[in-house]
Amino acid sequence: MTKNTAYTLLISLLLSSLSYHSFAQQNNVADFSFPIDTTPVVSGSFAELRSNHFHSGIDLSTNGKTGLPIKSMEQGVISRIKVSPVGYGYAVYIKHPNGYTSVYGHLRNYSSKIDSIITKAQYEKESFAIDYFPSEEINIEKDEIIGYSGNSGSSGGPHLHYEIRDTQTEEPVNPFFFQSIIKDNIRPKLLNVRLYPLSGESSINGQNAPKNYPIVFYDGEYHLKSNPKIYATGKIGVAIEMLDYMSGSWKKCGVYKLDMYTNNKLWYGWELKRFSFAESRYINSHIDYAYKQTHGKRFEKCFRDPNNNLSIYNDIKNEGIIQMDSTIKVSIIAADAAANTSKLSFKILKGKHVALPQSPPQFDKANYLWNQENTFENQFVKCVIPKGALYKDIPFDFSESQYNQLPVYVIGSKKIPLHKSMKLTIKIPEELIKYGNKLTLATLNGSDKKYYAGGVIKQNSIELYTRYFGKYTFTVDSIAPSIKPSININGQKLNSNSKIYFKVIDEFSGIKSINGYLNGKWTLFEYDAKTNKLTCPLAKAPVKKGPVKLKLIVTDNCDNTQTYQSHFTL
Repeated sequence: MTKNTAYTLLISLLLSSLSYHSFAQQNNVADFSFPIDTTPVVSGSFAELRSNHFHSGIDLSTNGKTGLPIKSMEQGVISRIKVSPVGYGYAVYIKHPNGYTSVYGHLRNYSSKIDSIITKAQYEKESFAIDYFPSEEINIEKDEIIGYSGNSGSSGGPHLHYEIRDTQTEEPVNPFFFQSIIKDNIRPKLLNVRLYPLSGESSINGQNAPKNYPIVFYDGEYHLKSNPKIYATGKIGVAIEMLDYMSGSWKKCGVYKLDMYTNNKLWYGWELKRFSFAESRYINSHIDYAYKQTHGKRFEKCFRDPNNNLSIYNDIKNEGIIQMDSTIKVSIIAADAAANTSKLSFKILKGKHVALPQSPPQFDKANYLWNQENTFENQFVKCVIPKGALYKDIPFDFSESQYNQLPVYVIGSKKIPLHKSMKLTIKIPEELIKYGNKLTLATLNGSDKKYYAGGVIKQNSIELYTRYFGKYTFTVDSIAPSIKPSININGQKLNSNSKIYFKVIDEFSGIKSINGYLNGKWTLFEYDAKTNKLTCPLAKAPVKKGPVKLKLIVTDNCDNTQTYQSHFTL
């Protein structure tokens, strides 16, 4: 290496280091209060990789407890109150004058001011699940208690999910830059590199197949374990498995920023300042989806599929694809939102062209194109994949078999993601038509266990819109949900401030509707889908003291209905 080359490299790396250490300060744009009065322990970071989406906020652990006061981070007005048995559960949205909206999810319950408003709306709509946009102005002061921490919705444990959105665009932005309480001095952890041949003529060490290389840490940097010799030809892609931790927490979080350099030139990069909900599903192209399906690990690709329209990428040359015309030095710098950085460098040597043993099917059979509508049809199945549903050209496979004397159709590969729903139309065998709306489509996993898929019967076929390739078959669901009270309330005298609890379980198609009545009047029953728990808060019931007749009707997605009746006295 010449002196000039060494000097240029030193300056390049110095500028890169300075930019990483300054971007955190540059991104601070507002001064919100912190929503919870505990030492913050982050259990989920902004834009962390999740199934089919990026995490849109920050999760704060409540140490397994519920009922901690949650405060508004700034003055504003309530723009939305949402109650759901899944998702965010009990959630509040507050619009602030500075152009941002804060969101608080998985609450146990609301403050009395908010609770009275949403309960009234639930009774007017006769629905527990509700997405309510107040017509009147509900003012909230900074640090005002809006609710209490919980575990509602799809929460995997007690915590507060909070996020900040750009009010105008509704895009979530990184909450880390709106506070100064969360501390983080732990650098991202780099785990494995995966290299890909991206054409039928490409190779990694003589093979037209991806290859993994484990990463180790020593001398202040990351390195490929044992410093392997890597020879490659043709077009090559790089991906990296990595994660991050925050101070005081063992929970795995996501990386905020990544840049990849080739021969000291920026070749590919992304930064997770914000994203839109409409683009979040592109995460399935951002990662190696097939590897996640088969091995359970997420590699983030440093090259982009033609139909990956994520807005997070900042400077991509040739879509991140590396052409092996000479030896390439690859440097990857990963950073978290606190500007802690990790670096990995390795070389890919130009290999000699070798005659591959066989034509790679993943390239030769790529007969379904991402930029057009694709249709498969035979006498039993029609599959329409709309334009833009695929992230790149793919090989499409179809086969037929039987399972328990029912037809099974293998439609595409479960290793391939879909961005939009394809339309499946499958002809119903004559012997199954008699089951009517109890007949539904199911998917089969690797051990042939059935899972509800759904579909609508139209004449002699079932139509299903789905974003998943895989095995599809028919099944019949004629079993109604079960309703089990926690205690026998027949003839009992109950306190008007007490609650009645039930377990509501459906074994296959899932709960579609729940309606409860006291003395013939619709009554609020609160439903938590993950625990199958149903709760009737008698304090909110439209009945007075005296005898009460209870009627509970639960229907599943195949219209099987179970009714439970009882009586008690208030």
